[in-house]
Amino acid sequence: MSFLNDFNKKFENYYTEESIELPDLPKHPLKWIEEARPKVEGSPRNFLVAPFWEEIYNDFNNNKMIIGGRQIFKSTYTTDILAYESTTKNNAQVCYVTFDDINKAGFSRQKLQIGTFESNPILSQYPRHGVGNVGEISLRNGSTIYITTDHNQYRHVEGKSLDHVMLDEAQYQDIQYFERVVMTMMQTKGKITVCGIGGEAGSPYEELWLRTDQRHWEYEDKFWREKLKFEVKNGKKQLVVGEYLRNVLRGRWVPKNPQATHWHGYHLPQEIFPTIPLTIDSAINDYDVDPQFSIEYQKKNSSKSMYISHVTGGFYHAQRRPITPEMVLKCMKPYRYMRLLKPSEIAKIKDTWGDRVKISLGVDFGSGSPSQTVICILIKWNVKQPTSKRREIARYQMAFLDVRPAENQLDQAEYITKLFKKCKCDIGIGDLGYGANQIKIIQDGGANRKTGQLFEGCGSNMFYGCRTIADETKPLLEFGKKVDEHGEVRESVSIDKTHTIQEFIDFLEDIAYHPKYPNNEESQRPRLMIPYEDEDSVDFLVNDWTALTRMDLDPVEDKNEVDKRRKARKFFNHPKDSLMATIYALKAQALKQYWNYTKMG
Repeated sequence: MSFLNDFNKKFENYYTEESIELPDLPKHPLKWIEEARPKVEGSPRNFLVAPFWEEIYNDFNNNKMIIGGRQIFKSTYTTDILAYESTTKNNAQVCYVTFDDINKAGFSRQKLQIGTFESNPILSQYPRHGVGNVGEISLRNGSTIYITTDHNQYRHVEGKSLDHVMLDEAQYQDIQYFERVVMTMMQTKGKITVCGIGGEAGSPYEELWLRTDQRHWEYEDKFWREKLKFEVKNGKKQLVVGEYLRNVLRGRWVPKNPQATHWHGYHLPQEIFPTIPLTIDSAINDYDVDPQFSIEYQKKNSSKSMYISHVTGGFYHAQRRPITPEMVLKCMKPYRYMRLLKPSEIAKIKDTWGDRVKISLGVDFGSGSPSQTVICILIKWNVKQPTSKRREIARYQMAFLDVRPAENQLDQAEYITKLFKKCKCDIGIGDLGYGANQIKIIQDGGANRKTGQLFEGCGSNMFYGCRTIADETKPLLEFGKKVDEHGEVRESVSIDKTHTIQEFIDFLEDIAYHPKYPNNEESQRPRLMIPYEDEDSVDFLVNDWTALTRMDLDPVEDKNEVDKRRKARKFFNHPKDSLMATIYALKAQALKQYWNYTKMG
């Protein structure tokens, strides 16, 4: 009987809760703020000091990314949108995702439950059973707000029918698995908002930002800070917040990448906020705050990575990830008129230009899935120096790139041998690690596995096997006759892996001057030319090459001091096959230094 009484009591309470008529809130976000959440942490709401936020609130695009420094009102925006969408639409399913359980609990309790629903009389009517638990807030209109983490590749997001997913502090999340979030909304076609500070250049997080139109705020008056007004109030000097700011802070969002229409991106560095002092002097004399709260102070006293990511909301070029997408794309985008060549076309270039070009082939033999065998052919174009003061400006054209499918070693060796000859290559290098058998056949020749037909090799003086070593005293190339895996004495090449990779990293940023216009910076181009007419054939290089990381550095680089435990010698992780194939082709160009170049006029 007691069980029945308890059940009836709970049902009565539930019925009573559901019987409360909920207010009909405005459907426009800014109108909703005026009525439902006019204060945040006891302070009245207005956009006078941050007019750039108004357009973000008014942006109903399905995909948005907002990056910036700390303390730029991202949390306020996030809680606004979660509460707005769940209270203006019945049965809405919205989800907030952060990177760990501590942040999850803090956001749920302090920012969302207490700071949003409990603190506002109108919104306090919505939670069904008080504020609810940390991971879920259920509302009387049938809507639910989920609060979870990105753990286990966004597993906690899966299985929900979501209308909107908001990723917060996304710079710390497993963004490489971001597409799993997208897949959870294949039926709902819901919205995705990604928020965070800046991060590491070359990371999946930056790659996501590069997919957006990358909007930045431009003030109409570049001297707007000089027109800010300050007053003494309660014995302390502070910024005057008034209607005059509407004129002083006029501006507009300008997309850096306007062709990216599917993703809207907003960049909010601290410097565009009038509430944050720009200089140390201004912090002391105008804002009457400690100098450490100025942007100038942070720039002088923070590590470079900390300043860029936490203050400017930008992406720092970390030593740990030395190749960035920008570095690779700079080698591609100027060469949209070029395409990869057929073997016959490469041979024709050799026939036409002779010794004025040098054609090299590099191959990195894969060990099987996911590792693949990749072949790269480079053409070195030598151009006469426009002035004696400048160094050689030879350019290297990626002429051929082939990612081989899984295949028999004998078939693979025959294919590379014939390709070498068809392209009239001058020199080649192949990795001995997984290619000892193939290299022997490429050098000596062999027989077709199916027909038995013989084919000639390239010769050991034209195609070299290469070993990577860890010896900085031999950073370049070492020739030597050694006994190979087959008990035969052959010439081989050895290179220091770390030095060679670093050399290639430096090479990517190497600039060639136009021979006719050596002083015109606009005519400068990267020395490595990657044809970009057919984007699909080379786009994968961006992901492959930026995957390279330093193994000897801590993944977290927000330290200003030098870590004494850091290894004296740098080490890179195992590079992708396409990167090593290109490196081998480039190193092959350094062989036979007696090569007789004829300078072009």
